Amino acid sequence: MRRVRALLCAAALCAAALPTRAADTAGNYAIWGVGGRSCHQFDVAAADPAEVAAFRDFLMGYLTAFNTLAPETYDALGGQPLENALEWLHDYCDQHQMDSFERALGQLLLARHDERSRVPPGSGRRGWIRPGAAASE
Repeated sequence: MRRVRALLCAAALCAAALPTRAADTAGNYAIWGVGGRSCHQFDVAAADPAEVAAFRDFLMGYLTAFNTLAPETYDALGGQPLENALEWLHDYCDQHQMDSFERALGQLLLARHDERSRVPPGSGRRGWIRPGAAASE
């Protein structure tokens, strides 16, 4: 249930990060879960496996939502392992202690945008179509 909530929260946050924001008229939106914690708190959490798991789960949900909602995006990390994203986030958060974790994720996605995978590996087509199946099936 906890992971489902994290995925739903990440989907809402990801949707808010897209060019047509689903936010109030001033551009504000609610941040749920560990996404609202500071970069400093993310760095400090490295000492506690349970805290690390919470940030990792939030990151996975956020990325899944982004991959689902962002145009021409199969994998926002471009096939890079999740550990690389976590290292990038730690580097970013070392320099931006007051930013929220959610803002750091937005910066990660901006930094990785040009390297994202637009289609599944080994596929010349988008979507979940079986090899040899017609798109109209």
